[in-house]
Amino acid sequence: MMDMKQDGLGRLAKEGTITPEILREELPLQRFVGEQLGQAVVEGEVALPGGLREETNVLSAEAMAVLDRTDVQAERVDAEGKVTFHVLYTQGDPTLVSALEASAEFSHAMDFAGALPGMNAPVSLMVEHVEANAQGGRLHLLAILRVQARVFSDEPLSVVTGVRGMDGLMQKTETLSCCRTLASGAQDVLVRDECELGAVLQIQDTLYATAIATVQDVMGGEEKATISGNILLEVNHRSTMPSRPIVVTRHTIPFEETLSLMGENGDQLCCDAVVKDVAVLSQEGPEEGGRTMRAEVLLGLSARATGSRDVCLLLDAYTTQGDLLLPVTKPVRRALRHHQVHTAESGKLTLLLDGQPPARTPLRAGIRPIVTDLNRSGGKLNVEGMMEVNLLYMTDDSEVPRSYQTEEPFRMSFTCDLSCPEGMVLSPSNIEVTGITSDRVEVKYILHVSCYDVQLGDEPLVTDVAEQPSKPAEPGILLCFSQEGESLWDIAKRYRVSCDSLKRMNPALEDGAAGEQVILWRR
Repeated sequence: MMDMKQDGLGRLAKEGTITPEILREELPLQRFVGEQLGQAVVEGEVALPGGLREETNVLSAEAMAVLDRTDVQAERVDAEGKVTFHVLYTQGDPTLVSALEASAEFSHAMDFAGALPGMNAPVSLMVEHVEANAQGGRLHLLAILRVQARVFSDEPLSVVTGVRGMDGLMQKTETLSCCRTLASGAQDVLVRDECELGAVLQIQDTLYATAIATVQDVMGGEEKATISGNILLEVNHRSTMPSRPIVVTRHTIPFEETLSLMGENGDQLCCDAVVKDVAVLSQEGPEEGGRTMRAEVLLGLSARATGSRDVCLLLDAYTTQGDLLLPVTKPVRRALRHHQVHTAESGKLTLLLDGQPPARTPLRAGIRPIVTDLNRSGGKLNVEGMMEVNLLYMTDDSEVPRSYQTEEPFRMSFTCDLSCPEGMVLSPSNIEVTGITSDRVEVKYILHVSCYDVQLGDEPLVTDVAEQPSKPAEPGILLCFSQEGESLWDIAKRYRVSCDSLKRMNPALEDGAAGEQVILWRR
């Protein structure tokens, strides 16, 4: 909202000249310094449990990246974390599928102009590519991470709210919103669950599990935040079923946890839940042939309370007589609103097994999205890229599982309007594989979007007002023509007349009209 007013208060200084009084305020705001997008390559190596002479065949590899800490230095942001790898392979006996879990720590540095110690830097990680190669009794692991960092500064900014004490003063003000973080909190919680696995699955052993967490609701009050949601767990088991050495089960584990917030109460609350570790174990159950599975999921919970404030700031000023006023502006990108976005859509791929042994029984598929393009339209986020697919299946004439890796293009639209979509993380779940023909397999999945989004404002703020001597304007009636995009305020300022007199002389004149005849009366 803008307001234009005339201040007729004249103030004489001791020297006999009129000097303006600049009104200032320390504006508490969160300034957006910038963002960077990069890649981190994480490598690891682990010894295989079998003999050196046993032939090893890697069937599939998955990885999960977890951020441990970020550190902001001068012109740099450092991110440290861990990548957990899960590998399915055969060793010696090509029909016996085994699993291996290994982890590798990483540290990734990003050059960041304007970054200073003490600033806040949220970082998001997404695994885009995984490799596992066996050689000499050791397994060599590699993961490529998509790393996105934003930097915010919470330092207050001295801004001009108005000017007083000049004859013929005209000033335009604008009410702007600003936001800052008032409280935050983070903690890790362990969520446990137990379920029965039916005898029909003929599960011999539970190999490993992956999981993602989705937030459904958050409630805050009394320096606390209660986060509720679901953990989507996908578990890989070794089975004795004919022609199905691997079976996959899916489980939903609800959670509701409360964490403390340190700071003041705010009027907005956003939160996130990230899976940091998953452990599963199964043993013989009460039902003959069945098994009881126990799962433990380590969740990293975080929440922040923010507060918004409307302030009336000077947007522009001039005088109809005397010295010229020159507002000094500074471009400032500031946070208007923080919110955590969680949404999902279903997708489908059709794989053509060109040149591969025919597929009799699809067992499982792992997918990883690689984003190549983002665009927003009509409240939708459109994502394009390549889907890295690893298919595990059985053939017609062998009990040895086969694997097939390929990349397929994908395009999906999510119902969300993100201000900063580059910080999103895509996580697949509910991956179902179905054989269509011997050389075609359909892969259905759900792709989840999680994004810590920040709505930004980029209006330049007036931080000072300078004076410049000017020649006295000759009184009289002037005739001029408006320029394209020129507002009533622009015309009045250019010829140093009041907006009221301009409007009285030209009642039909509208903002932005080009080539309109304008009559001015200058006293």
